[in-house]
Amino acid sequence: MTTPARACWIVRKILDAKKRYLNKDLNEALKDCCTTDKFRIKKTYQAFLPQYQKMKWRGLVLGSKTIPKHKFILWLALMGRLATVDRIQKWGVKVQSDCVLCNTGAEETLQHLFFQCSYSAYIWNPILQWLGEKRKVSNWEEETEWISRKTRNSRSRAQILQFLYAATVYHLWNERNIRRFQDKKKEGRQILKEIVIQMHIRRGQQFSKWRRVLESLNS
Repeated sequence: MTTPARACWIVRKILDAKKRYLNKDLNEALKDCCTTDKFRIKKTYQAFLPQYQKMKWRGLVLGSKTIPKHKFILWLALMGRLATVDRIQKWGVKVQSDCVLCNTGAEETLQHLFFQCSYSAYIWNPILQWLGEKRKVSNWEEETEWISRKTRNSRSRAQILQFLYAATVYHLWNERNIRRFQDKKKEGRQILKEIVIQMHIRRGQQFSKWRRVLESLNS
């Protein structure tokens, strides 16, 4: 029996789990649900969960210190689900393909927006310099991989870096939407100022450990 495409999420998950266990030996399946020969609901639940490869960047969207709307846009970007022009054109929609941030005639793609675009690099590069990171801005994949490595711990500096990365992605995407759909624009320095102020006011005052790190960075 094929899983109905119109079935609700929970029904599809139940049917998918059923398919997996129909292909397994009954005794082996029962062992997955037991601990020391005793049936456990927790083990059963974990056994029925589909196993996916863990993404290296998962910590970037699981942190509690990042603003939720920033985290959501970052998650869409990491999943390659932002509605960039190259994706929209694949849906058969005709739209201007030029990047509205740098106006260089380059096609708007996820890789271009983050951070091949001169406008986005203009914003992200000073943030790295302020943090004392002596490195050149790279492409989207390499920046995400680097950020993922740097934020594996729960130290304040790692949390601040994670916050700034999510905020930068969010504000760049927001500015892109404003320019494309409202024909308005902000200078890069204004976006940069908004990110820094937002971090100091909305987050810096809430976490005492952040304040000490921010004071040392500003000194």
